[in-house]
Amino acid sequence: MAEELVGQKPGVRLGNRRAGAGPDTAPPPPNPRRRQALALLLVGPFLSLFDQFCVNLAAPSINQSFRLTPFEFQAVVGGYGLVYGLGLITGGRLGDLFGRRRMYRAGVAAFAVTSLACALAWSPSSLIAARLAQGAAAAVLQPQVLALIRTQFPPAEQQKALSWFAVSMSLGMVLGQILGGALPAWDLFGLGWRPVFLVAVPLCLAVFLLLPATLEADRPALAGRGIDVTGAVLSAVSMACVLLPLAGVREWSFLPTGLVVCLVGGLLAAVFVRNQRARVRRGRSAVLPTDLFAVPVFVHGVLLNFLLYMASVPFAVVLALYLQDEAGLSSAAAGLVFTPAAVAIAIGSRIAVPLRARFGGGVLVASAALIALGLAAAPAAAALEGDGASLALLLVGMAVYGWGNGMIVPLLTGTVMSRVPPQDAGAGAGVLATTQQLAAALGIAVVGIVLYPSEPALGLRYTPAMISEVGIAALAVLLAARLAAVSRRSTAA
Repeated sequence: MAEELVGQKPGVRLGNRRAGAGPDTAPPPPNPRRRQALALLLVGPFLSLFDQFCVNLAAPSINQSFRLTPFEFQAVVGGYGLVYGLGLITGGRLGDLFGRRRMYRAGVAAFAVTSLACALAWSPSSLIAARLAQGAAAAVLQPQVLALIRTQFPPAEQQKALSWFAVSMSLGMVLGQILGGALPAWDLFGLGWRPVFLVAVPLCLAVFLLLPATLEADRPALAGRGIDVTGAVLSAVSMACVLLPLAGVREWSFLPTGLVVCLVGGLLAAVFVRNQRARVRRGRSAVLPTDLFAVPVFVHGVLLNFLLYMASVPFAVVLALYLQDEAGLSSAAAGLVFTPAAVAIAIGSRIAVPLRARFGGGVLVASAALIALGLAAAPAAAALEGDGASLALLLVGMAVYGWGNGMIVPLLTGTVMSRVPPQDAGAGAGVLATTQQLAAALGIAVVGIVLYPSEPALGLRYTPAMISEVGIAALAVLLAARLAAVSRRSTAA
């Protein structure tokens, strides 16, 4: 059970490949500065989620500055996530082709420039353009982090690195909510919402300058193979056809127009998969190494990742709206409600691997159950109608959710990435991150249908919307049990 959910022994077969094949498999040389390198790498996932979630609570302040139309408002809030999701698979493959450290630094530099452009935006159109470009930069930098951990860190260090990766991802989400509400309320130097975007600039500058001194350049795993332009275009267009109708489910007449566009996206996705399989069979460069999906552990892990994000991301959005619109909290106070989750995430991520080593795969299932239990506290607190017990229950629920989230991210990420050959680490990380974005978009669409009734006189339905996400989290518990069983059989074999 020692390697069941976090690592895998060298040389285990993956489809028709060996996980020990490829130019990145030699153990990395000793590097006493790898800890500093990890800290610089973790800035990427932190910022990619921070800048996705901070706008949820900063949006009202932005709206006051620019008087956004409904379309502009949605583009500012959701445009980043849309472009980010469209580019993750291709962004990961670029690291496999041209070097992951190089692409990470390029993505960090682009993220700094686009974040500064967001802060300096003078009109809705300039802010939207900067947000879209920021999402593209995040799609380049984010997949490189898991790929570099997979290929540049020894196995003994990978487990600890994944724990810190979980902290950076989760804290980016939670602190994005907290500071997204607090910074506009503080109105530092009279800048209103603009410091929300300025947070990224000095962090990115430090990463860009310091990383070469702490982490050695990697040799591109697929150097000279060329970019699969057809695959990149098919991937982006098919995902856009699926995500756009989901993102505009309330504004766009979904039946039949949106449904038709979604179906077209599904057909293009099928064409994309067939194209990628053909390229892999012929030994040509492909954006997506399709033989990954022949591995049951990888498939179950990706599906579990999908369900968890489909529950968690929309839930955070609905809870932020509920706290301000129904509970009457300010944006800063609403953001602070997420603080127990941030603290618990840091704790959970540090104890996940030791608990797994002692108790086995059941820890993965317990982590998913804690997430579902923590989310269930919010609709229960809403039913108490705002008294002191309601707030206490909500804060406890956030802590329980954070504990489960902090534990499951390193365990699940380790499970998925351990089944990815080193030469495909960037693409595998891209698949994992892409499922998160698809799940978030689908979850928000589902919540939007529940939250906003067809008859406006009925008012917003926060509690049913939160309950729907609890139901999805409960399904994730069942899938976690299935993944633990599949992983156990795979390790025994």
